Formats: sequence, structure tokens, C-alpha cells
Amino acid sequence: MTSLLSNTRQMSNEIGYFIPLASLIGKIYLHTDPSPAGLNTGLNGGTFSTAMWANSIAPGNGPALSSINAAGAGLLKDMGRTIVSSLRTFRKIQVVRTGVNGSNSTLSTFGVGGAADGIGQDYYTGYIELGFEGNGVPAPVAHFGR
Repeated sequence: MTSLLSNTRQMSNEIGYFIPLASLIGKIYLHTDPSPAGLNTGLNGGTFSTAMWANSIAPGNGPALSSINAAGAGLLKDMGRTIVSSLRTFRKIQVVRTGVNGSNSTLSTFGVGGAADGIGQDYYTGYIELGFEGNGVPAPVAHFGR
């Protein structure tokens, strides 16, 4: 009998969510893929920059920032996409907001906020760095249930 696992996946399919362990302001990134439109594979390099909605100096970001500004402030849904770039691993996430427009109810949107922007950070999505074999600086997050 072999001691190897029956599959070789690198990321657990059971993650579901991440929870901030410290502020994530300025640590959520937008990935810009240089490949032709419609062929967004993440395999052709690309660049990472701070997502506008995760930047404390951008106006009107209060609802999203309040979900990422401290330990346990909100949830980040794992969107199931990983990009490895320059020995750094990034995972796509979406902020699950706890309140919409000052209310405590998110039943109508299931915690999804924001709007389509057309450049890769739609509805408060972005990438967090998870590190890879000691490379890069991982975002201060922990796995949180499913």
C-alpha cells in the first residue's frame, strides 16, 4: 500500500472562507492579465497592484474597508482561483459584507456588495498573497470553516 494521497491537489477544496487576523487594507490585490481579452488564464504573467476598494485613501470605500480593517472584522470567500507568480502564490477572494447600507441584513445579496467595474475587482473581489515555500509575505488570514 502506498503512503501517497489519492490525489495531488495543492489547495484544499474544503477551505470555503478566510478570516482576517489583522488589517488587510492595502493587502488585497488586483491582477491585470496581459493576455488577449477573453483569455484570462493567469499563465502569461501579468501584474499585481492594490485593489482600489481595498485602499484606505480611495473615497467611498467605507463598507468594504470595515470588513477587512481588523482581526475578525469580516469574511473572505475563497473564489477557487490560484495564481503563482515569481514564486509567490495568490488566491482570489471576495469580501462577504456583514451589513449593506448601514443595515444588519444581507439576505437579499448574501453579503455581496460593490459593483461591476470591468477591470477585475468586481463586487469586492481581489487576490490575497498566501506565500509559497518561504517566498512572499502572506496576508494575515486564517482558514475559516465551510
